Amino acid sequence: MSGRDPPKPAEPYARGTRIPQPPPAPSCPVQEHARGGILGAGFRTFAIGVVAGIGGGLASLGGGTLVIPLLMEWVRLTPLQARGTAIATALFSAGMGATTYALHDQVQWTVVLWVALPSMIVTPLAAAWSERFCGERLEAAFGVVVMVGALLLIFKDFLPSAPTVPDPLRTAYLMAVGVVEGLVAGVVGISGGPVLAPLFVLGLGMPQQLAQGCSLAARLPAVITGTWENARLGNVCWRAVPGLALGALVGAWAGSHAALWLPEHALRTLFGVLLLGLGLYYVRGGHADPERRDDVGG
Repeated sequence: MSGRDPPKPAEPYARGTRIPQPPPAPSCPVQEHARGGILGAGFRTFAIGVVAGIGGGLASLGGGTLVIPLLMEWVRLTPLQARGTAIATALFSAGMGATTYALHDQVQWTVVLWVALPSMIVTPLAAAWSERFCGERLEAAFGVVVMVGALLLIFKDFLPSAPTVPDPLRTAYLMAVGVVEGLVAGVVGISGGPVLAPLFVLGLGMPQQLAQGCSLAARLPAVITGTWENARLGNVCWRAVPGLALGALVGAWAGSHAALWLPEHALRTLFGVLLLGLGLYYVRGGHADPERRDDVGG
């Protein structure tokens, strides 16, 4: 044993050296950078919420295709913030829309249950699986399928009546529809609205209003889990949510009542035209972004 003191452990950084810190999470720039100050920012978020609400109430579409670019342009959110905030907005638009349709007996809850359960399981698996493939090709294929469904809806009255799913196979069909919705949400990154309503109309013979009500209600579980996950990751701009929520509630209420007022054929034709535009958007390569896998508000 020597009389020397044991050596002190080496310091990870020399004294006086500034220890590097992890980069801070991006702030929510609603008040800081939106043109027009706080009032201008509030009006813009309200207007964006109205767009999302009308898309959900009138056509059971989440509106993510429009809402995300508007959040990035008008509110200056990053792409991840825009997607996470759009999902949070869908809580209010889909919730109000589903409630309005349900109050008018245009939701079948057994249909919602059998579709929502497999969708919640398949969505994260499909998102992980799709990372191995070219996102643009998958989205282009999705666009083609959506356009075919849109044409079938528009010209449904002029086509030979196709047989609907027999009652003994109804539950299996609904679970298969849930799987399709999960694949669409996980692979393409939007809600299953563009495929749910056509599958309900063409496969089950539902009127368009009932199909849209079931589509909105079936989407809610995935929207809730998507909002929670994005909030956990810090991708929800909570400063923007009050204006978005108010606009979404107003827009969804107005859009739902307009859909319930329209004749079934007119609503189905309008829905089909919107689907044609959405399908063309994806065929042309819009929305191709590998980071948007949690977007289920579209």
